[in-house]
Amino acid sequence: MIRSEVNNKLREFARSLSPTERERGVISRIYSSLQEILGKNDCIQIGSYPRYTAITPIHDLDILYVIGEWSDNDLQDPERALSEVKELIKSNYDDYCPNGYSYDVGVQNHSVVIELKGEAEFSVDIVPCYEWNKNEYGDYMYKVPEVIKVKDHKERKNTYWSPTDKSSWISSDPRGYIKQAQEVGSNDDFRKAVKIVKYWKQTLRDIDNNLKLKSFHLEQVITRWFQNNSEEDLIGALFYFFTEISNIVDHPDCIEDRAQRGKYIDDYLKTITDRQKSIVKKTRDMVLVRLESIDDYEAEYIFKAQEYNRDPSENFIFDFGYLSVIDLSHQFDISYDQQDKFENRRQRRARMRKGIPKQKELYFKIIDGFEADLDYYWKVQNSKKLSVDKRRGEITKGRTHNNPEHTEYTGEHYVECFGVNGSGECVRRARCEVVIGD
Repeated sequence: MIRSEVNNKLREFARSLSPTERERGVISRIYSSLQEILGKNDCIQIGSYPRYTAITPIHDLDILYVIGEWSDNDLQDPERALSEVKELIKSNYDDYCPNGYSYDVGVQNHSVVIELKGEAEFSVDIVPCYEWNKNEYGDYMYKVPEVIKVKDHKERKNTYWSPTDKSSWISSDPRGYIKQAQEVGSNDDFRKAVKIVKYWKQTLRDIDNNLKLKSFHLEQVITRWFQNNSEEDLIGALFYFFTEISNIVDHPDCIEDRAQRGKYIDDYLKTITDRQKSIVKKTRDMVLVRLESIDDYEAEYIFKAQEYNRDPSENFIFDFGYLSVIDLSHQFDISYDQQDKFENRRQRRARMRKGIPKQKELYFKIIDGFEADLDYYWKVQNSKKLSVDKRRGEITKGRTHNNPEHTEYTGEHYVECFGVNGSGECVRRARCEVVIGD
């Protein structure tokens, strides 16, 4: 599948991940209901929804509620600010709560949270804030209560504030992140890449529910990529992300918070265990393995987290930084022989049915579709039924690792050849089955 076709397939999948029309309607009704209480001019939607990077199912909405201008000399206590917002909601929301919903109001560390129950469960975080300095876009940054948020809406009810918590005001620049997303979002593949990565991250929890990579962090990884590669396409961005994610989780404190110097949005990576890092690596391997054969899979299945357990010597073409975008309209074929004379496809099939005897020498060669301007890489993969130390799977440039190869092990093996162009794309791929008999 050529690059444009790969992109079209992935773009269609990304569109299916966007919040549904019903979900958008619920958010609109809830936000409007709270504007009636808090004031339209004092409410600001923040988070992934106004950045257009949210995915379905969506269960939460984040709102800043401006309560004044920041002053070092005349500052409200965070606990009092939270209590006042809570009472404001409790006293008035009966008149504005959307039809069909019931609600509870509580204080989370350190925001007011409304839990709505109706056709779906939905959480709203209301964060009181002061207008502070302005960012490079000319928009206000804010001082907000220090928020220790639990993003899973089902867990929020267990994270309410308690009197022993230390309260403080910290700097925040949510509007800056929204503007940043708008800038890189001029390339529509930015948001599509974020949504697909968030889907993968979401399915990781089916393997380890405690492996909670932060969506905002992963979004910022992709944001930075598009800032430096503004013309990149969807498959290029996803290939970058999945080839780099293992390295990313190994190196916290790389992305500084826009509003807090010395504070990093990826500092939480310090708590990721070695076992969880292994899960990340194995699941990213599975994504990349499936991408190499994208014609064989639905896009949803490609990015559904599943661990791939590599043999120690097994290589893939993505290990060399080459993205597979195979043009199937070009004929490309390889074969083998025991001398310097090579079989055609019909002769090879006949020999495969019989099997190659052991203790023979095989030479491998491109027999159809050779192009001098491509670099060729060869992979020898022995049967998975052999012991691990005998399975091989290495990739070498120019020819197979052994020339000739020796038929030592009974079973079904294969050799692959990859053609790589000057842009670092694997555009040709051929496979030759090798059956060795007793």
